[in-house]
Amino acid sequence: MKLTQFLSAIQVPLSALVGTASSRTLQPWTYSPLPLGAITPRGWLQGEMTEMADGLFGREYELYPYVKDSSWLQPRGGQGGAEYSNLNEALPYWFNSMVPLAFTLKNDVLQGQVTAVARRVIDLQTPDGWIGPEELEQRNFWARFPFFLGLTQLAEVDRRWEEDVVKSLRKFMLLANTMLRDNGRGFVVCPDGVDCSWGQARVPDMIITIQWLLDRPHLVAHDAEFLNVLWENMDMFHALNPINWHDWYTNETYPKVVDPQNDNLFTYVHGVNVGQGLKSPGVIYRINGTQSLVQKSYDAVDLAFRYHGSASGTILADEKQTGLAPYMGSELCTAVETSYSLAYLYQVLGRNDLADRAERAIFNAFPVMFTGNKWAHKYLDQPNQPWALNMTGDDGHVPPVFTTARRGVATTFGMEPQYPCCTVNHGQGYPKFLSNSWVSVGATGVAHVLLGPSETSTVIDGSRVEIKCDTMYPFSMQFVYSIDASNTGFDFYFRVPDWASGYVSEVTSFSSDDHAATPTTKQTHTENQHGLIKFPLLQAEHRINISLRTAIRTEARSNHTVSVFYGNMLYALDVGYNATSTLPHSYKEPRGPGMAGYPPAARDYFVRNTKAWNVAIDPRSIQYQEADDVNKRPWQGPIFEPDLAPTYMTVLGCEMEWPLLMGVTPAWAPERPRCVGAKKQYRLVPYGSASVHMSELPVFEDAV
Repeated sequence: MKLTQFLSAIQVPLSALVGTASSRTLQPWTYSPLPLGAITPRGWLQGEMTEMADGLFGREYELYPYVKDSSWLQPRGGQGGAEYSNLNEALPYWFNSMVPLAFTLKNDVLQGQVTAVARRVIDLQTPDGWIGPEELEQRNFWARFPFFLGLTQLAEVDRRWEEDVVKSLRKFMLLANTMLRDNGRGFVVCPDGVDCSWGQARVPDMIITIQWLLDRPHLVAHDAEFLNVLWENMDMFHALNPINWHDWYTNETYPKVVDPQNDNLFTYVHGVNVGQGLKSPGVIYRINGTQSLVQKSYDAVDLAFRYHGSASGTILADEKQTGLAPYMGSELCTAVETSYSLAYLYQVLGRNDLADRAERAIFNAFPVMFTGNKWAHKYLDQPNQPWALNMTGDDGHVPPVFTTARRGVATTFGMEPQYPCCTVNHGQGYPKFLSNSWVSVGATGVAHVLLGPSETSTVIDGSRVEIKCDTMYPFSMQFVYSIDASNTGFDFYFRVPDWASGYVSEVTSFSSDDHAATPTTKQTHTENQHGLIKFPLLQAEHRINISLRTAIRTEARSNHTVSVFYGNMLYALDVGYNATSTLPHSYKEPRGPGMAGYPPAARDYFVRNTKAWNVAIDPRSIQYQEADDVNKRPWQGPIFEPDLAPTYMTVLGCEMEWPLLMGVTPAWAPERPRCVGAKKQYRLVPYGSASVHMSELPVFEDAV
């Protein structure tokens, strides 16, 4: 099969769509998601999310033009509103991210912003059902996708919104049905100047909204017209779509290396599209149950990461994929979308490594993008990035290191470096990870699957069960679960990652009377299993201590380099950190004087290394170090910040000759590195805390 086959649509007549709505059901989840609000953060994760709420993202509704002055909030018939593109995606991105952040943190101010936006947008819905600012001749579907994900989350977490959200979506879906039947208007055929391909590549997110409705029969089963339209819309979005992710991911057609000059494949190799598209086979599988799509989901993940994945857990694409060069960038948006897609696929399919990958992106690729106070972020991160400086030369020329991100500031920290999309989309990272971290297993089971400090409150057999997890994971491998199952017994599950060599567990159950609780059972197990481990619990209170077993490991990267891991955390060479700052700059004027009028915390940062970066290592010498109080100290502030993380490694290494690409960034590592300085000890730190770093390290010759 040739690549050119993907550039034309496969048209499927509606008559070929099988079954009527009344006889069709979605394929069930392997592990069902819990409703938004059932899970809240603890420990370091609560600290990180609080910093996000107190930082730039939490202030965008007040001060960021593309949110506060969005065209989505303007009266119909009025003029414009602030947008950075005619896709009108800024407010939808923000809304999709802010709903889970506001409600998992139980932040009244942010919840008020969310509900004000939801009310305003629903009130502005047109009589024919369109949601959004576009006039009739400019309608296209894409920006609705993230906004609807936000609406369904709002209805899920606050049942008072259920009726208004479903009523609004019903009107819209009826209109969408008409548009799709009209030659795919707004999806296949878009107005002049509007690019349909964004909606085509990302349509799984629209289908997820439809499936959210179908997963709740009490909302739609009584309405035959609505039910039929929902199924028809899913079928048409799939059948009319010229972007076929499930056909793209085959060994014969998938490009291992991409020519960045070839724009014919742009939609397929755009990093954020790839991150969102990973879940496409799983989303379509839930519609039609085609078993080959299960394997296709695995193929998509395996191919994408084998040929274009970073050690940090995201997709290398700046903005286009080309290969595995360690100087390639990866968007902040790509990290959050990739993790969300992997979490979704895990819930649908249940393969353990999907959850491992979802964790890896959030623990490494995501936090490395931010300053500790979350007021500034990168647009792109590079696996080997020993500085974060403006690449622009004195003559104004920007070396073309990246495929499209060429303003010179893509890897610096700022309010909107390079482009604003990640400014409004990054807030979903932690809260969507959190909201997918616990799942239901059958009728009487609850599983902790995306590991981290959190708690959940859910109902089993009509009785409430509460579970608190205290852990410093991924910095530590120790977990303590405090479980209140005093009203019902249930099955508790813990997910053991594939990289773990086993686990040790200890279960203590308590019987209580009017005076005190006393331990009644204590069981200890040491096992080498992976995946979900079942702990049947009787009606009582319980404490479960679990310790994962793991060791330092390396993963091979390009040009005989290695990346170093402990558990699911990537470690990078500590190259030091010296930052200078300026007023924040508009993405349109990255070299101007900067913008006044923002809070003092809003700054752009430029970072230089203060230690050697051109280092080869001896992996045999690596030693893992953990703070003595790592499992005891409460963590209230940011943990992913230079010099704050509670773990590190030491390694024997030496400086070596390592050329620069275009004079601005480390090129490929030499295949046969030779020491040019004395061998000495170097420090490796958690990647997420290393704003500048080297994570793909050569191995010097006599260490092989």
